[in-house]
Amino acid sequence: MKIRIEDDFEDVLMKAATGLGLGKQALAQQAGLPLVAVVALLDAELDEVSLRAVAPVLALDADALVSMANRAWQPEPIELEGLRCYNTPFPVAGYEAMTVNSYLVWSPQTKVAVAFDTGANVDALLADVKALGLELQALVVTHVHRDHIAAYDELLSHIEGGIAFAPKLEPYGEADLLEHGDWLEFEGFEVQARQTNGHSAGGMTYVIEGLGAPIAIVGDSIFCLSQGGAPEHYAQALENNREQILSLPETTILCPGHGPLTTVANEQAHNPFFPEFK
Repeated sequence: MKIRIEDDFEDVLMKAATGLGLGKQALAQQAGLPLVAVVALLDAELDEVSLRAVAPVLALDADALVSMANRAWQPEPIELEGLRCYNTPFPVAGYEAMTVNSYLVWSPQTKVAVAFDTGANVDALLADVKALGLELQALVVTHVHRDHIAAYDELLSHIEGGIAFAPKLEPYGEADLLEHGDWLEFEGFEVQARQTNGHSAGGMTYVIEGLGAPIAIVGDSIFCLSQGGAPEHYAQALENNREQILSLPETTILCPGHGPLTTVANEQAHNPFFPEFK
């Protein structure tokens, strides 16, 4: 399943400028550009000279930003036994093409499975649970923005005991609450909660150990070539992504709430928000 990269270069510019509190005029002045050039960039009109001028003002990596704008790099498809992504449409006003991801993780040996977020619907996920003969034991929520929990009640009705987990800083329903450093143990794999808020008040990343490769379900904390918007807590989002996600082993598979799967190595090399890894 090929999933479109969530953000374009102009989205990265806007997220960074908003997070830093820089309006168009201020950005133009600091970059030494006419206002019209900055407006053009934010309207997705690519001019490499202008793009390279604004990158350092926004603390973005210029080469990675230009590569993104030219669509010069795409992640290779990632497949792992015991991991499946479900990409469902979730149109909203102004972004009718929006989709959202949810995930099913299971042990190929024990058939124990856990769902992470629900996306817009869980029909395909539940069909796979049945077809693969899995025992779905829990739902784990990265954050409670509505696109990620739209089918929460429906999915919970298919889990014996209605077992669910959510971040303590972002409680939901009757879900048991998780704090940074908590572990969940399932037969065949373990899940560690890591606090990666910034995009949302209590957003969590879940690092999964025990399968064929390390996995991190990152919600909207980080995307392939971008990160979730954090207009009020931008510095916190950047710090959490550096310390809690990009510090993981390079082979770790990153499973974002939007866009394609990627890896720690990919984002260290190609994500414009993190020039320190280049």
